[in-house]
Amino acid sequence: MNKTKHKILKKSLKLFNTTGISNVSLRTIADEVGISVGNLQYHFKKREDIIEALYFQLVEKIDKIFVIATDDLLKSFLNISIEIFKVLYEYNFFFLDFVTITRKNQKIKSHYSELSKRREIESLKVIDVLIINGLFREELLKNEYRSLFKRIEVISNFWFSSILIQADVLSKESIQEYSILISQSIYPYLTDEAKNQYTNIFPSQLV
Repeated sequence: MNKTKHKILKKSLKLFNTTGISNVSLRTIADEVGISVGNLQYHFKKREDIIEALYFQLVEKIDKIFVIATDDLLKSFLNISIEIFKVLYEYNFFFLDFVTITRKNQKIKSHYSELSKRREIESLKVIDVLIINGLFREELLKNEYRSLFKRIEVISNFWFSSILIQADVLSKESIQEYSILISQSIYPYLTDEAKNQYTNIFPSQLV
């Protein structure tokens, strides 16, 4: 990626996060980058092309995080959600306008649909490994862990919107709040051995 294209994406991300997609035009981006609209359109013909490029940046970053370290399975599994949410926070505009973006951009919608299916399969495979290693209990209900994945997915996609219903701005404190929410959502599925490990990983959560 050339320097101008990289700068356009970087400035666009900042503008989208700060003011929201609806308040950012190609002119706004061009002025922020310090180039003409014509020069900008040489790299991205329309604003939606920039949104699309940022979406695939986001996916690429999360793909690199979605790896479980085998030397400390439970800690690695719990930390993945924290690391992923740091990236989601970096691209928070996308989730604040998630429904609008997927309605308007069929390429993103189709890709996300397939991505969600792949993430579900990957997550369930990881849970199988955790069960084998005595860290997760067996399912007590039909498709219990598939439902857990879906709940976490919904929270991840709409957490920022939920915050802004009551707050004026997002803050990095939401990352810590989210990590506690997710880790405590997982806690009931842990075995007794894993719960002991959990309290060592998160001693501040003990009552």
